[in-house]
Amino acid sequence: MKRFVPLWVAFVFTIGWITAGPVGDGCAQTAAQAELREKVEALLERVNQLERSVSTLGAELISLEDRLNRVRPQPRLIYYKLPKEVTICGERIPLEDRKVWENLNQEFIAALGNEAQIILWMKRVRRYFPPIEKRLKEMSLPDDLKYVTITESALRPYAVSSSGAAGIWQFIPATGEKYGMRGYGGIDERFDFFKATEGALSYLRSLYEEFGNWPIAIAAYNCGENRMRREIEFQRMKSYFYLDLPLETERYVYKIAVAKIILSDPLKYGFRLDEEEYYEPLRIDRVQVELSQPLPIIDLAIALQVPYKEIKEMNLHLSGEVIPAGIHFLNLPAGMTERFKAYLLLRKESERR
Repeated sequence: MKRFVPLWVAFVFTIGWITAGPVGDGCAQTAAQAELREKVEALLERVNQLERSVSTLGAELISLEDRLNRVRPQPRLIYYKLPKEVTICGERIPLEDRKVWENLNQEFIAALGNEAQIILWMKRVRRYFPPIEKRLKEMSLPDDLKYVTITESALRPYAVSSSGAAGIWQFIPATGEKYGMRGYGGIDERFDFFKATEGALSYLRSLYEEFGNWPIAIAAYNCGENRMRREIEFQRMKSYFYLDLPLETERYVYKIAVAKIILSDPLKYGFRLDEEEYYEPLRIDRVQVELSQPLPIIDLAIALQVPYKEIKEMNLHLSGEVIPAGIHFLNLPAGMTERFKAYLLLRKESERR
């Protein structure tokens, strides 16, 4: 910080001159010197005050700059270089072929450019991947199949596409019904995370059993097995990476591979979250119920002493305001099973009266 040294020096010399002044000028000169000395001293005090103000302002400026540095987003180091080896469900992607490498590289860079989306992937993975991983292990299927949900819906359970595909696994109505998801009478089980997961994994397993190749099977999940059969037969080619397919399908397996690359080690690509920033895992009681007549969801919410909104959001497959008559799976807040059963017993007793 600059100081007023030259001005101080000038004042010192001035005061010295006034004090020493020429000899013999008499009383008038002495009075004039005294008046001038007072003015100089007053001016000197103002300079002192100004210097103190500048010093205080400088300290505040340093403090403000320090606070700004703490809140300013820090530049994030991103590595845009693909791994040398990439596999999907244990099968190599032939990156030695520059066209294949370029296709994967484009999807890789495009994904890394959408930072907000990747952060949301990371947050949702903690909620939805554990039950998918558990079921994959039980069915002896490759763990990599969980990344299909990233490309299909970004793990949004309420997602609906322009073509009418719905839920985390994005089933169209016909395929959903084929794999056990009802879609009538106030119920659309494509939005039931557990039913849809069961159906999706069964479908993917059947596709692999038919095509004997995971990239092809995964691509067929996108374009349909009928389309895949026709293209393989016409082109006489059974490698996903060299088949001419609809553009969405040609990008599909690459996108899934990119999701795997990034989410397997997000820190490597500059993404880190503190533990409290992740979304909570699914904590629910899943119960099967058989109803002789519809049950209003608001009645259930009041009986369980939980908000109506919570019951609805846990059961996205219930599109109306009631649980229809019949046999259904319901998702309840964790620890509510016994209270729910007791409520049903009381309800049945009251219905008999």
